[in-house]
Amino acid sequence: MRQISLRKFLMGLFATSLAALLGMIALPHDKYLRYESLNDHTAPNAYWIYQRIHNDPAPIDIAFIGTSRTGRSVNTERLENDLAARGVHAKAVNFHIVKTGRDMHYVIAKELLTHRQVKLLVVEMTELEDRTPHPDFIFLADPQDVITAPLFINLRYFYNLARLPGRQVDLFLETHLNQLGLRHPDFVAPPYQGSNLDWTEYLDTLDGKRHPLTTQHSYQDMQKIRMEQEAAITPPVLPKSFAPFEFRVPRYYIDRILTLAKQHGTTVVFLYAPRYGGPAMPPPYEQIYAQRAELINPQPLLEGFQLWADATHLNSSGSKILTDYLAEAIAQGGYLH
Repeated sequence: MRQISLRKFLMGLFATSLAALLGMIALPHDKYLRYESLNDHTAPNAYWIYQRIHNDPAPIDIAFIGTSRTGRSVNTERLENDLAARGVHAKAVNFHIVKTGRDMHYVIAKELLTHRQVKLLVVEMTELEDRTPHPDFIFLADPQDVITAPLFINLRYFYNLARLPGRQVDLFLETHLNQLGLRHPDFVAPPYQGSNLDWTEYLDTLDGKRHPLTTQHSYQDMQKIRMEQEAAITPPVLPKSFAPFEFRVPRYYIDRILTLAKQHGTTVVFLYAPRYGGPAMPPPYEQIYAQRAELINPQPLLEGFQLWADATHLNSSGSKILTDYLAEAIAQGGYLH
């Protein structure tokens, strides 16, 4: 009898705990607070991404998804002017998020395509597959996307899952405090910064300072920077036959982005955002995605050491060359018809 009672007690405790966790995860909240919570004080833009998608009625004909490589490469205002000069009138937006992780690209693509009609989605492609998830995925992802994320091989899965109930409770409380006028957030977003927020000419930080992005290095220094960056790259750990498992996370999310775009009638094209001295073609594209979407490749124009601020980011001069090339490629490719 004691064993039966103990078993019932444990089962009841488990059921109650599970119900409490599910209830916490289901708590409603203002999604904007998720995007506001991510931002640091150096280069924040997540709050603006939400504002641009939900609060700005200006069209989003061309959307860029990627990392800071895309953020430092594509000047959307210049791109719009270049396209207009070629008779193509379109509104472009750069939705990059700093740091790597294809799961974050999916989060942004999902939020965008679910709420806006986009003609062309331009997805960053680099010379490497980002095997690891984005460290800030838990900040922006919908609860169901946290729960259903790939488990194998995903070193952040259980970490994110463990944080989810607490995140939901915190956002729920923050939402109600905000409604009562009692919320005092650590970060307060600045007034809306307009339909184009580009980080190619300069970066405005929240301390009120403007930082020109004109950094250049000598050839010798760029070679040293390149070698240091290459030495930090982790090559494939598992045998080649196990690549679908090792790189399960990035491939899963690119598949989801392509599927989502197809469902919404959005054309997808990859943009090669190379590193200094990188390969002429990105191997992941050649090996996996060449049959699924076209690639815009500006790499041959970006070999000059004077165009780079560091090993993976163009300076303002490099950005102008890439943006002008991109406009020509989009106009000639007919992606907006």
